[in-house]
Amino acid sequence: MKKYTTLLCLLLALVMVMACFTGCAKQPAQSDPAGTTEPAQTTDTAPEDSSTAEPAETRETVNIRFAQFGNNLDDLDGYANDPIKAAIEQAVGVTLEYDTGTDGFDDRMQTELFTGSAPDLFPTWGESDKIASWVQDGLVTNLGEIINAEPDRYPTLYKMMNSEEWKAYNKLYTGDETASYAIYSVAAFADPSFGGVPVYNQAILDEVNEGKVPATVDEFLTYCEAAGSAGYVGWWPRNDKLTNWNEIDATLALPQGTSITVPRGAGTGTILSGEAGTDSEYWTVSAVSEQSKAVVKQLAELYKNGGLDANIGVKGDFDDAYADFGNGTLGAVNFGFGYPGQFRDFFKSAWLAVHPDASIDDLAVGQALTSNGSYGKTYSTGTWINSHYFIPTSCAYPDRVLDLVEFLASNQGQDLLHNCVDGAFNTSVGSDYWSAIDGAYGYGDGRCKYVWFSYMFSGVEYYCDFENQSWWDAVSHPVDFSNSWATEEDAALVSKAKDTISGFVNEVVQPLPAYYNMVALPAEATDIINKLATITNEYLTQFIGGQLDIDASWSDYAAAYEAAGAAELETMINDAVATARTTYGG
Repeated sequence: MKKYTTLLCLLLALVMVMACFTGCAKQPAQSDPAGTTEPAQTTDTAPEDSSTAEPAETRETVNIRFAQFGNNLDDLDGYANDPIKAAIEQAVGVTLEYDTGTDGFDDRMQTELFTGSAPDLFPTWGESDKIASWVQDGLVTNLGEIINAEPDRYPTLYKMMNSEEWKAYNKLYTGDETASYAIYSVAAFADPSFGGVPVYNQAILDEVNEGKVPATVDEFLTYCEAAGSAGYVGWWPRNDKLTNWNEIDATLALPQGTSITVPRGAGTGTILSGEAGTDSEYWTVSAVSEQSKAVVKQLAELYKNGGLDANIGVKGDFDDAYADFGNGTLGAVNFGFGYPGQFRDFFKSAWLAVHPDASIDDLAVGQALTSNGSYGKTYSTGTWINSHYFIPTSCAYPDRVLDLVEFLASNQGQDLLHNCVDGAFNTSVGSDYWSAIDGAYGYGDGRCKYVWFSYMFSGVEYYCDFENQSWWDAVSHPVDFSNSWATEEDAALVSKAKDTISGFVNEVVQPLPAYYNMVALPAEATDIINKLATITNEYLTQFIGGQLDIDASWSDYAAAYEAAGAAELETMINDAVATARTTYGG
């Protein structure tokens, strides 16, 4: 079963089929299972100078119990004959015991931590309050002390934990930048995810726009009006019945230098002046600006002439809009197609389901639009903390557990987990090999190959090259090999989207400095944001639908924004950014 971090609050249940060990009990070394397929070839990544570190082969063999959420151990024979597990055990000189679970996993981990019976290495899902309380109560090990005492033994972890970005998270959680109590799993997609990219029905493009994909805002508006005049609906932006304005904003507003959305923090619903990462940066709330007024007028005109679906406030995104697109009544749609996998999924769900003989050329991946030669900017860190991995103080051999983590962080370990050789996908091992391994744990090929440890460093299960990159560069720019084992059709769909997006993604997606992950707005900001969201939904829906005259009522809209605290929120955002830059900017 594929696991996702949204499954945080399931009911308490214990799913354990292997006997649990308290601490790191000594166990005899486990030999490679007889008759199993050899694991993917790996490379030697020993540090150049490890003379001061104890040789791995002289260290005692211990049993390490590793916990992970959301899989099973229904196939005990598969578990016993897992060649990747055996390869890791041999490389590190340990035996591994897999403690899996689904219902109540987080609660069980905390209970076992309190009772001194926690697994030797286990995760929680990015809950910073738990880190602080567990550290204060002395329940989890200070990993940094062990690693910094023997840098030659842990070269990859030493490099990671002594980076400025890593130390910033230490400081955020404990106030001490040198204290590393967890392995931080950072989630970042290998391909940037952003809105504002339409997908078109190519036949309608051929009929009303000479087959050309619009590249500018003016060209897009002209296309939508032409489609409406021809009896089609020009455009459907994903909108959650006009409570989510992101796709509309990214498609039309951002290229025109404004944002009509509710501020959610720096980079969302705000427009940047100056340069991010410097004292000149300033985020401006722009929803009620004159530029936004012009965008809303464009939307109202589209709504009136059929360029925008007349049922946009009623029709559902995924059932109704998908069905209309598949039936050929919608000319263009937005569903987060800045992320290539979205195009693949949309083609198969909305189009192929209706047209079983479809070709990928039936649909055209659109452009991010420009206005006056400029793309709209999407500002994002592109990352978030997915989970934390701990070693409890009840573990008798934390240094040996860190030997395991060090190996997994090395390119040799990453190669094993992701079926790679020297960081390149290994095509010599077929799908049958991996199906047998994954099947033992109820797992399917998604973004990684091997279920064990898949979330430990990359929160989206991608390959990270820590040896040749800094920790932050590696986790924020991971490598996705999933196209290497995808079906021919899936790979072609993703490749088509990537090829198109690559032409403009670097102009659109603007990465923010890492300290933006630490930007924290005061509690009162939430109340203001919620008020502004209500005002936005109330006014914009009426402006677009024609119930309110835009010129006559725009000043009322702006006054409502001010009364709800828009100016105060703008100050809060900029103060929070400045504080994060000063505190965590390095």
